[in-house]
Amino acid sequence: MFILQSKIRLKNLNCKMKTKFLFVSIIILTINVLSMTAADAQRVAFDIDELGIFPEGNASAKATVNCDPALKSIESGLIEAGKKRQAYGYSVQIFFESGVDAQKKAENVAKKFKNDSKTNEEAYVFYEAPYFKVRAGDCRSRLEATRLKKNIEAQFPGCFIIECKISYPQL
Repeated sequence: MFILQSKIRLKNLNCKMKTKFLFVSIIILTINVLSMTAADAQRVAFDIDELGIFPEGNASAKATVNCDPALKSIESGLIEAGKKRQAYGYSVQIFFESGVDAQKKAENVAKKFKNDSKTNEEAYVFYEAPYFKVRAGDCRSRLEATRLKKNIEAQFPGCFIIECKISYPQL
């Protein structure tokens, strides 16, 4: 009989706890809703021209977007991250060597490529153990890389196409 009474008390206690929990949850939810309406009062307005989508002076229409300040900071962070992002593509490797003077030689080859090359492609010097390497171009397709290779083959015999991470081209 004692066991039965204690079970009934536990059930009543659980019911009371559930009621208290539900009551506290409703209060917290109400506070959150009220704070959201207060955040709406702190909206920020900015023009679409600020996003840098249109070249200067070419925007034919203006629009003002009202948004939460947090959204604007997220948007600017995504734009910055997009500038640093990389994708897989192709480059032409024009030099690789290991040794004592390999870094200086690689930097000289990169300068020679930038000065003598008829293309507008960039040359990148980096180290992958045990070699210093120079890769030219940020080609999105193998066809682009093949064209680049044919243009620089006379200057850099033995260059070859390699699949690697490339920087996004400027649009």
